[in-house]
This record gives sequence, C-alpha cells and structure tokens, in this order.
Amino acid sequence: MHPAFVVLTDFSPAAERALRYTIQLAGQVDGRLVLLHVYQDPLLEPEAAMVTLPLVLQSRKRVLAELAARARQLELPTETHLSVDMLSDAVAEVVAQHHPLLLALGREQHSTLVERLLRLQAGPILQTARYPLLLVPESWPADAPPRRLVVAADGHGFWLTPESLALGELIARWQPRTTVVHVGPAHGPSRATVGFEAVRRCELFGPLSDNSLYEVREEATAAGIVHAVAELQADLLVVLARPHTFLDGLFHRSVTAQLLQHSPVPVLVLPTMH
Repeated sequence: MHPAFVVLTDFSPAAERALRYTIQLAGQVDGRLVLLHVYQDPLLEPEAAMVTLPLVLQSRKRVLAELAARARQLELPTETHLSVDMLSDAVAEVVAQHHPLLLALGREQHSTLVERLLRLQAGPILQTARYPLLLVPESWPADAPPRRLVVAADGHGFWLTPESLALGELIARWQPRTTVVHVGPAHGPSRATVGFEAVRRCELFGPLSDNSLYEVREEATAAGIVHAVAELQADLLVVLARPHTFLDGLFHRSVTAQLLQHSPVPVLVLPTMH
C-alpha cells in the first residue's frame, strides 16, 4: 500500500506551496496524495443570505471540478476529498480512511489571520487526528526534501506516538544532519541532556553525537529556537507536541503555536504520548 500524504487545500498560494513541498516528500517513499478541501457553505455567510440552494450545489460542483483538475496535473497518484463537515470531522474522516504518514498545511506569508488559522486548523488537526502535521510557509523557496534538521527539545523525556514513529523510513531517506536545540534558563542547572537523550532514544533523526546538542540561554523559548534555526541554517524544524500543547484551549498560547506562526522554515509537529 502506498503511504498517503494528506494536503489541505483551498487553492491559495500557501496551499499550493505546501502541496509542491509535500510532493517531493511523498515521491521518496512511493507515496500517494490526498487533496482535502473543506467546503465553506456560502449559506453560512451573513452577506450571502440570498444565495439559493442551486447556487450552493453549483459552487460545490465547481470546487470538485477544480480539485479533480489539479489532481490530474500532479505526477503522483492523487485522490480528492471534498467535505462539508467541520474541519475536525473532515480530518478525522480522511485519517480514518487513509491512515496518512502526515497532514500538510500551508501558512500564508502576509496574513492578519495567522493566529486564527493555527487555532482553527492546526489545533483541531493535532487534537483530533493525533497525526504528524507539516506546516509550510508560503515564502519557503525550496521544494527539495530537507537535509538540515533542528529538533526542538525541552528538559523532559518523551515517547513518540506510533504515528510519529511511522515517519522513520521517510526521514531516513533524507539522510539528515540533525541538531537538537534546547532553550535553557538564564541561570541555574541545565536539563538539556534529558531532552537530548529522549530524542536520541527514539532513533528517528539519524545518528546523534554529543556535538549534536545546541543550547540557547537567556532567550524566550520560541525566539531562542527560531534564532538557532537561522544560525544552524536548518531547512526543517521538528517540534514535539505533548498532549497538553493542544488540549483545553492551551494551543494558541503554547510554544508549538508560536513556532508554527513564526518559523521561517517548514515545521514538522510530531505528537508524543506524554
């Protein structure tokens, strides 16, 4: 069975960037694509109160045709899925049907709605699906698979979910050079080695030596990680998302959300079990 890569699309430039990037990843493992479009019913918009049911059906048919046309243009096997459900329900349905390696989402380059996008899209994906999530900035210039990884680790141990560990074959194809980044306190003892050993134990990111640990001091966590990404010239940031990251309304205040919003490089979010 060819592994599936689900790409959320609304036909925007950001979604197209995420799609092009994901194609390169899927091609490495003989994967297939699933284009998911969550249809926004115009009848739900106040200014569209006069829209009739035939026009709604016509709009849906047009979206289906656009999805099918885009799928035919792609070099990998591609399925399309149009949903009229809530995003969380649509994602849950696609995940149950395809059991993808990851879900991919684009991030607009200039948008005042980025925080809302992350809360309403990335949050439900992580909370409902518990699958790896890839967020690709619209401005990201490269389509090639990543070679220089930064894994952001805190001072606590963790175990990855089976869905996160399933990315092992894909990541191995990258043959990445990986650095584990830890942002420690300005004063006092460091717990960097705890997070580093947890990353090394999962054996997902290639060989790690003691020189693979990079610690930042005297910076806020998200800002320190972003600075490390730039200094190390990384082309992918890996973030470990614990359950409390996106439950009980905490997602929009978490370090994960800040990194999704501000990272200049694609971000791969891997759910952990604790």
